[in-house]
Amino acid sequence: MEKTGSNEKLEFMVRSTILDRPRLLVIDPQYIEFDDKDRVSEPPTRFLTPEIEALRYGVKGINGYRFRIGRIYCIDVRDVSGRVIKIRLKSVYRVRRKLLGEKYQEITNSLLKCYFHDITRRYLRQFQEGQSVELLGIKLNQHAVLFDEKVGWVSWDFLGTKRYWHYYTLYSEESPDNYRAFVFLDDWNAGVLRGLIEVILKEKFPNR
Repeated sequence: MEKTGSNEKLEFMVRSTILDRPRLLVIDPQYIEFDDKDRVSEPPTRFLTPEIEALRYGVKGINGYRFRIGRIYCIDVRDVSGRVIKIRLKSVYRVRRKLLGEKYQEITNSLLKCYFHDITRRYLRQFQEGQSVELLGIKLNQHAVLFDEKVGWVSWDFLGTKRYWHYYTLYSEESPDNYRAFVFLDDWNAGVLRGLIEVILKEKFPNR
């Protein structure tokens, strides 16, 4: 079975390619653990939940001589000391593409739900208590958002957002050409930033 679990714990069997051995990924409320070592005899990497700091995820294309021949589903989890658990699922010539795409979504959603929604809520509480928040170089206060020093502070009333498959953008509705994009694959915690901004906007403008 590829995945087992309950509300308390999820286990995924991961093979980065059809030639790789099965590797166990455990997503538990208390920790994340992944068998990412070269040798079976080596202990898996484990991060305790309080140590988990950042997430990035996305899909890379595999280019052949004249056209794209496959894709790599990428998920990285970083702890406070800078260690990174790297999960890769590779499909070439469409082999296992549907299966791996579904597994990528399941793992990403499980990580967000188990660890990163709590991180988003911590930032939200900080904001709701009237404190300024800084994340990914973005500054938020009760009145405005600063995402580009050249643009300056943009009032929440005129902050625009766009969500795409691979990235998320913030821009000024008064000047849409002034924007900043955050790529989920490259920018640590871009998903956390997106969730935080969207919750704040919903609370400020419930009828928008």
